[in-house]
Amino acid sequence: MARMMTETGSNQGGPPPDEFDDFHGGGGDNHDDRGASRRASLTGIVVLMCASVMTFSAFISAVVVRRGLGTEWRHLPLPEIFWWNTGILILSSVVLDIARRQFRKGNRTAFNWMWLAGTIIGALFLVGQVIGWEQLRAEGFYVQGNSSSAFFYILTWAHATHAIAGLLALIYVAIQAFRFSLGPAKRTAVTVSIVFWHFLDVLWLILMTLFVLWW
Repeated sequence: MARMMTETGSNQGGPPPDEFDDFHGGGGDNHDDRGASRRASLTGIVVLMCASVMTFSAFISAVVVRRGLGTEWRHLPLPEIFWWNTGILILSSVVLDIARRQFRKGNRTAFNWMWLAGTIIGALFLVGQVIGWEQLRAEGFYVQGNSSSAFFYILTWAHATHAIAGLLALIYVAIQAFRFSLGPAKRTAVTVSIVFWHFLDVLWLILMTLFVLWW
């Protein structure tokens, strides 16, 4: 009887559990703990994004006020590299989202390499930002030179700071993935990091729109 129960439980006990039961907080003896941890992590990233939105809203409000005070606003030619950076950032999000889908399907090897590729592409975005800043400096646009250039540097530096934090999260996931350590307690990091990275995409697109229309 025990043998029959064992065979039934292992081979005929219905469909196998979802690969992502534990990713969503299910499975195992620590179901409630993982679910609470996941909710706390998602709440934390939402709070962080809200704080970031408030910060950039304050910066943009300052831009509107400063530009309306006089005629000292100097046109800032946007280097072409920033357009390339925009494409690179979007591409990194696309690759990371493909990796996430592979993770959901249980294709761990594909996830590992796609996630690593998306992380490297994301790092290239930051490299491109540095190149863009150096090109502006070469053309005589400095932080202390004019209000328009000062606000441009402030906004792009602030975004880059957020991008560095997001990149560190991506690197952490990549390391855990290649160590095959993305257990139930760490899989929420995949969701949190990619949500934040997509948020950076939207934020950068808003900034680029402002740069094109106002600078």
